[in-house]
Amino acid sequence: MEATATERSSRTGGTPRKADLVADDLLRRIVRGEIATGTNLPRESELAERYGVNRSVVREAIKLLEVHRLVRPIRRRGTEVLDPLASLSPDVLRAMLQPEPGRIDRAILANLLEVRAHLDVEMNAVAAERRTDADVAAIEDAIASIRSSLATPRVYAERVNDLTVAIARATHNRVYEMLVAWHRMVHADTEEIFLAVRLASGQHAQGLELLLDAIRRRDVPTARALVTTYHEWATPRMLEAARALAGDPDIPSTATTETTEKRD
Repeated sequence: MEATATERSSRTGGTPRKADLVADDLLRRIVRGEIATGTNLPRESELAERYGVNRSVVREAIKLLEVHRLVRPIRRRGTEVLDPLASLSPDVLRAMLQPEPGRIDRAILANLLEVRAHLDVEMNAVAAERRTDADVAAIEDAIASIRSSLATPRVYAERVNDLTVAIARATHNRVYEMLVAWHRMVHADTEEIFLAVRLASGQHAQGLELLLDAIRRRDVPTARALVTTYHEWATPRMLEAARALAGDPDIPSTATTETTEKRD
């Protein structure tokens, strides 16, 4: 049984707890609709038998689902399953993006990229309007680090993440900082797709320097235009990368079809 806990543990060298594994599998089943919204979870004894664990592990797993706001205990009625679309947990969206290990739902990816583009444009515009000299210095340092990482694409992409954090802080809006951290958790399973547009190249770094210049000059319209142009370029390439990774390049995905229709 593979799940997000297994994936996270493999990256950190740790061993996933049984409760994490059970919770992750139940989370995916709820997201996929195998356990329907409004129904009750199976009884603890049934879940313990299904997963080969004791009931205390099941109880802990259910508590984790409560944290994700996917279930709620109701006295004398059992544990009700809640609508996953009402959850703000990044792990829920990760499960929507990757309903099964190794498979990306490209329609959900398209939805995410659409929202991401809108938020990123506005975040950079607000940063250009509100930045302090200290914020500009932090963005300059982040871009210098990006420049020094051109020879190592994965490090380069991580440094771009650091730049995004610096820009979020320049907005002086804590919710933007939270959303950036939330997004980094969500895209942990789609790293290969993001690498398709976070190209370790002088041209990409130059584009970031143009954005820095706009933020430095408090040029809100230019900051907004630069980021809009980037997402117009990046979104179809990320969807194409997801299609290629799926191994069915001749079969158009829902996400690709929707994006094409919008462009037309």
